[in-house]
Amino acid sequence: MTVFRRLGPARERPPRALERVLEQVGLPRLLRLAVAGAVPPTWLEIAVLHFRGSFQSRPMWVPVTVLPVVFVGGALSTLTRDDRRSRALFRPLAWAMTAIGAVGTLFHFRGIRRQMGGFSNWTYNSTTGPPWPAPVQVALFGLVGALASSPPSRGERERLVLAARLVDSGAYLLLLLEAGASHWMGGFYNRVMWVPVVLSPVLGAAHVGAIARIGGARRVEGAASAVATFAGLVGFGFHVRNIIRRTGGISWQNYFYGAPVVAPLQLAGQGVLGLLASVFDDRR
Repeated sequence: MTVFRRLGPARERPPRALERVLEQVGLPRLLRLAVAGAVPPTWLEIAVLHFRGSFQSRPMWVPVTVLPVVFVGGALSTLTRDDRRSRALFRPLAWAMTAIGAVGTLFHFRGIRRQMGGFSNWTYNSTTGPPWPAPVQVALFGLVGALASSPPSRGERERLVLAARLVDSGAYLLLLLEAGASHWMGGFYNRVMWVPVVLSPVLGAAHVGAIARIGGARRVEGAASAVATFAGLVGFGFHVRNIIRRTGGISWQNYFYGAPVVAPLQLAGQGVLGLLASVFDDRR
């Protein structure tokens, strides 16, 4: 746990008990728990968007019905003490999540193509049509869960740290595009709306730098991931405030048409993934 050792004098370090707990739980199980924990807000956002689209295509029901099964199975797998059984239980669910995201990406691109002007009017259709980065992110996090559920092998920890960094850096690029487009359409009327747009490339670069073993990148990765986690929670509060301040306050209509309440939690989840990669990287 080199991150803890570099934080300063012994009196300032986190308790050794926390290190022992993290080591006992293990990176694979923590990653499975993180993926399962990301499912509820993801499901809620998908359900609202697909309901807004009137479920005009039957495949739109697939993530709405399957993702709760992934969450329940993932939660049960993390509670299973037998590590091999835990992996075996979550593995097919994680691959199902990956497949849903991959197929959903194709459907979202098809939805963009079917709009007036198709791909030739990409700038407009990609911001007003189906959000294509969303299913890609589902596929990426499903892939993390699948890798964390594969049978244990030598060098697994290093491979999972690398996979977490690669997936997180890609997810930050997608978040930059999605949050940037959404906040741009909102005119960046609040300066706080720039936070995910600024943090995303910083975190992505930090992950790439850590993979390339660039000096100082790992320190930036850990600190920036903690900031991203906090910023995601704060952003969630801002989106809730946006709903409350609309005419009528907390109502289904305002929730339906207002700021996507759970969207900032994606930034928090990606921050947690970056923290896990930083904490479990034992390279000297």
